Amino acid sequence: MKQTLLAAAAIATLAIGACETSEPRQPAAINPQLANQPAAQGLVAEDSTHDFATTVSRLEAALEARPLTVFATVDHAAGARDAGLELAPSTLFIFGNPEAGTPLMQANPALGLELPMKILVVQTGNGVQILRQNISAVARQYGVAPQDVNAGSLEATLAAIVGEAAG
Repeated sequence: MKQTLLAAAAIATLAIGACETSEPRQPAAINPQLANQPAAQGLVAEDSTHDFATTVSRLEAALEARPLTVFATVDHAAGARDAGLELAPSTLFIFGNPEAGTPLMQANPALGLELPMKILVVQTGNGVQILRQNISAVARQYGVAPQDVNAGSLEATLAAIVGEAAG
């Protein structure tokens, strides 16, 4: 639970920082003060070479090209606007494949808190960044050996999806 809250805090810190536009900053996946926390170490960030809309479109295509179900797409900026607030573009994709995710939950049912998988696309002061969790790190946080749940294969798939969107 503590790691999940720290991950949420790290993502919230990124989202809040993305709203600041007075001075360009280097994109940061996590607050440096949280960098030593296991949940923060489990985040992977990649800079996109495309604008926000193109990155989102490319990510959608990469997800649709695989045997995955996209359960939801959350437009955080639209939610903020609906609440009368401003937020830089930020879209979360929630997706999965039961054949890939079930072994994680069989190894530790609490991993259901981390599933389905998620990828976040955010606009920062210096460009677009794509964030995801490192499945091996997440498995270890729940006491599961990554090799026991084929985390390497999941990592390769996630890296390929993000690479297609970013490149």
